[in-house]
Amino acid sequence: MELPVEDLELVHALQISPRATWSDLGLALDRHPTTLAARWARLHGGGLVWVTGHLAGDPRQSCTALVRVSVTEHLRDGAVRGLQAIPEVATVEEVADDGALRLVVLTADWRHLASETLSRIREIAGVAGMDVVLSTRMYALGNNWRLDVLAAEQQRRLAGLRLAAEAHARNVPPLFGRMLPLLARNGRATAAELATDLGVHPSTAGRQLRAAVASGFLTFRCELAQDFSGYPIACHWFVRVPPADMEATVAFLRRHRTLRLCAAISGSANLTFHLWLRTPADIVELEEQLQAAVPTVTIIQSSVCVRTHKRLGWLLKPDSTCTGEVVPQVL
Repeated sequence: MELPVEDLELVHALQISPRATWSDLGLALDRHPTTLAARWARLHGGGLVWVTGHLAGDPRQSCTALVRVSVTEHLRDGAVRGLQAIPEVATVEEVADDGALRLVVLTADWRHLASETLSRIREIAGVAGMDVVLSTRMYALGNNWRLDVLAAEQQRRLAGLRLAAEAHARNVPPLFGRMLPLLARNGRATAAELATDLGVHPSTAGRQLRAAVASGFLTFRCELAQDFSGYPIACHWFVRVPPADMEATVAFLRRHRTLRLCAAISGSANLTFHLWLRTPADIVELEEQLQAAVPTVTIIQSSVCVRTHKRLGWLLKPDSTCTGEVVPQVL
């Protein structure tokens, strides 16, 4: 399944500039703002698209862990529900090879992960074991992936609409902890809407929002239900790369528009990446291209995702559309 091209154009535009106004999007896409807003309302109402604000996962500022969880089969459904309910468990995916669950876990620091979050995961009925690796450097996130439907000039115009940030911001603004759950549910919330919920002046909300982006803690993405994207195959790789070839490997992966995660990690594999692909044949083709580009890369493991239960806090239905229920991240 794939959405009509007019819908995909709007999604592509919001991938580039998730918080652009309907007026600015209308100018870039040569569409009436009211038409775009109505199209978005229809898509969002059907659970096909959503915009969310989330922690950026920079290992210098927070702790990102990739956790593989083995589960007891007859307790699987309850284990999934238990994992979904943990705010620090941002993403829950089920893989094809052994039925394990792969989690992306985001915490404020290593101490919180080790002493609290991993303990909560272990206590869930049905969790039989887990393996943990840490992200040591983040090269790409899901907000980097792009459809390929807009003209180059349209993409350049949209890139100029991205949220401006305060120069040289270094610290998380005071309201960020309260702002994050609001932006998780609605990444397009205006400063006025945030101000109403936070009980502050709109100029204060806008200023703190820009400071949060500049701090590196906050980023935005437009999500699209995978089954309707034209890229139904999700595959996650763990590879070993000699340090001298890491830059070339990352550069190769970044050329792929549907790259949704690329991170240096701890453990026997030192790099992991995740892409959406059109067909199973694309898995082998990408591996062949990678090893031709960087012959020293050793592929340790690849896993195809059969279902995503939770993505960046949003709970998903079996058809990959969102339920509308969000378990926001915490700082």
